[in-house]
Amino acid sequence: MKKLFYVLAFIMCIAVFAACADSQTTDTAVEADTYYEEVQEPVQEPEQAPEEVYEAEEIEEIEYEDELEEMEVEEEETQQALATAPADLSDDIYSFSFSLNGEIFSLPFPFSEIEDAGWSGDDIADGRLDPGRHTLSNQLRNGEQIVFVSLVNTTENVLPFNETNIGRINKDDFDARRGAELVFPGNITIGSTIDEVIAAHGEPSETRSTDASTTLVYSRSLQSSVTFRVDNETNQVTSLRMENLVEREALPEFEGDMPDIVLSYEPPTALGDDWRSFTVRFDGDLYRLPAPVATFVENGWIIESDPNEIIPAQSSRVGISLRKGNQVMRTTVYNYDDIAQPITHTFVTIVQFSQSGAVLPIELPGGITENSTATDVLEAFGEPSRTSESTTWRTYSFGSLFEGLEVTLREDDTIQTLQVRNEPRRLN
Repeated sequence: MKKLFYVLAFIMCIAVFAACADSQTTDTAVEADTYYEEVQEPVQEPEQAPEEVYEAEEIEEIEYEDELEEMEVEEEETQQALATAPADLSDDIYSFSFSLNGEIFSLPFPFSEIEDAGWSGDDIADGRLDPGRHTLSNQLRNGEQIVFVSLVNTTENVLPFNETNIGRINKDDFDARRGAELVFPGNITIGSTIDEVIAAHGEPSETRSTDASTTLVYSRSLQSSVTFRVDNETNQVTSLRMENLVEREALPEFEGDMPDIVLSYEPPTALGDDWRSFTVRFDGDLYRLPAPVATFVENGWIIESDPNEIIPAQSSRVGISLRKGNQVMRTTVYNYDDIAQPITHTFVTIVQFSQSGAVLPIELPGGITENSTATDVLEAFGEPSRTSESTTWRTYSFGSLFEGLEVTLREDDTIQTLQVRNEPRRLN
């Protein structure tokens, strides 16, 4: 009996222990469920937060768009203002005139003129310039506006900067919104298109290209040119540069009559077949060399050199510049009269088409034009008197040095220069 009692007591203890264990497990599970719910409640708060953040961002974005629209309108107005030039600004690119904040200047001009217009520079007061020299670049300010110029001393004395001339002005688009209103002939300014430049001034004397930009150069001489840099992606002008570092004194006008030797010249009526006739059709007009300068003037050419410069009797002058439109031809003139005469009374002895000079239509006997090839030239004129060449070009010469024809071709077989020259010692 006693053993049975102990067995029953032991079984009851196990049952009680099991019941307690089951009760503890249930309580723990309840606590765990409660903890999970308590954690979830604060997690639900951020679910509302994105709505509030999104609304705030949306308002801010709308305000930013409004600001962008205002900036675009402001920039459009700025570009429109920059594109407006005074009505009396010349359309001739070789007038070397420009409008700066609505005031017209023509290079070169005294520094005092731009100073009177409100411009000044930090390095002007102490600078001095030797005769015949020019500075690389000087920054001028007018309030917040900036332009860059070069000063040139055209005298025979050393001069302080503020007594020299402005010989060059240039401006880039880096400060277009706050910058000066600089407008070139043809109403060309920062933001103009490449088509507008060519429509206003024709094909440039030189074109230079990179992957990012195209540079158009209109050149009258080595120190007189106008340059436009154009962004290849937008086709808009991003840089303006004009320079004319040469100043000459006007000579007194020649009062003599045109000599008979000029008046007796008769232009040809046909091109002919033999290049030795020295006839040439240049920009649509026929000439027989030597041809009077006056005939070129009648056909629309302008004497860029001083027309009143006196050429001694039976003498020549090399490097005379004639211009038609924006194309400049450098030539030699000869005075065949027995008394000294001005350039206007002399004869042109060289006509030259050049990719770096006068890019105008030209035609010679035999049908040779600026578009001809080396094969065309040799078939028309036969074997040349001389041939010279390098790795990038070759020149065919026909006839003699003073009475001949020269054709220079580039390595791609296109014509670089085509020159006719006839300079006899006497006219028949």
